[in-house]
Order: sequence, then C-alpha cells, then structure tokens
Amino acid sequence: MQALKIVVILMAVLILAGMGLLAYGLATRVAGGGGDGGGGGESFGVVEVPLPPGCSIAGTEVAEGRLILRLDGLAERGCQQVVVVDMASGEVLGRLRGVTGQ
Repeated sequence: MQALKIVVILMAVLILAGMGLLAYGLATRVAGGGGDGGGGGESFGVVEVPLPPGCSIAGTEVAEGRLILRLDGLAERGCQQVVVVDMASGEVLGRLRGVTGQ
C-alpha cells in the first residue's frame, strides 16, 4: 500500500511539472510572437505607404509575413487597388489595380 501512495504522488508531481512546462511554452510563444510571424520582432520604424488623394484604407489582412491593404474611394482617383507591404522590412512590394474595358 505504501508503494502505491508513492507511485500516485510521483505521477501527480510529473503531471504538474508537465502542465507547468506547457504553460511556460505557451506564454513564451505568445510573448515572443512565435518566431514565425515574419520579421522576428525587428522594428523598421515608421512606414509611410503613399495613397492617392481622397483614398482611404478599407481593410487589412496579414498573410505569410505580408500586410495586405485594400484601398477604397473614387475609381477616377485610382483608389480601387490593393497594396502589399513586407512586414519584416516595411517595403511596399507591389500594388494591384483593377482596370476596366479589357
């Protein structure tokens, strides 16, 4: 009976240690960004993405280390476009503009 108590206590200690390590691992990944978010936490300062006059940012999305900005406004001013920005460097990678009459 004494051996059974020792085994139960040992298993409880192992379970608590495992839960503690799991909590520590999750906390460090959340605080550190997980290491796979593109950029590794490096700062690139202020990035100014030029927008045509009268345009506004209608939506954003993050995909594979890139920030995708969807612009909204008058089509005559060139507002109907998507801007892709590299999150690691802050560099504008490209713009997608829709054209009519093709």
